[in-house]
Amino acid sequence: MKCINATWEERNLGVKTIEISLEKKDASLADREICKQIEDFRDTYQAKYVVVKVDTKYPQISQLLQKDKYLLIESQIELKLNREDAQEKYELYREMFSGIDYRRVESDQLCNVINEINKGIFTTDRIALDPYFGVNVANKRYALWVQDEVQRGADIFYSCYNGQPIGFFLGKDLGNGNIKGILGGLFVGDNTRNYGGIYLFSTIKCFLDGTGNVDRTMVSSNNVPILQLHLMFGRKVTNISNVFIRHFE
Repeated sequence: MKCINATWEERNLGVKTIEISLEKKDASLADREICKQIEDFRDTYQAKYVVVKVDTKYPQISQLLQKDKYLLIESQIELKLNREDAQEKYELYREMFSGIDYRRVESDQLCNVINEINKGIFTTDRIALDPYFGVNVANKRYALWVQDEVQRGADIFYSCYNGQPIGFFLGKDLGNGNIKGILGGLFVGDNTRNYGGIYLFSTIKCFLDGTGNVDRTMVSSNNVPILQLHLMFGRKVTNISNVFIRHFE
């Protein structure tokens, strides 16, 4: 069992937060021991907001958490895209998705992306759907996350349609041919809700223009339309984790 004292989340959410990941070895623990370890972590950090992630391979732990008043807020679906599959889908859809490109967000343009995020482009994640926080807090969190990741060396790009930015995506080269897709979203606009396929196609083009062999990312189960598009463009599901939350007074 791993616990992170999420001081970064405390800054964004305004409450002391811990994030706990349950591992394979935890499945052999007695129910009482699992609950005790979680409670010990909460006491140690005086946490008011507790996030627990558990692989769906261990349903008994998920059932235990629900009995202990934890709410299942989402599932995190891990996806991967191999270069060969990306190339196949790119050739299949390139005529349908003409006029699509991407370009790097320059340092003096980052504020434009932040302003777009703060308009409320993220509405389906666990923070946005949680009445304790809501959409405004969720988007403030994402804006700060983007700034932090860029400072740590992540690459950020505009997704463009007919030369105009319609969204952004953020990723990092992990080395050895592995690319990590960190975050992305569509900007608020009259027609952008219909641009999900356009947006994702630009990320595939970016991936193929680079040297990576595998691109990995994660999608929330609360955003089924984007998940469907990811699968259409060749990504495969590699793992699913349930995310539980509990607020304490």
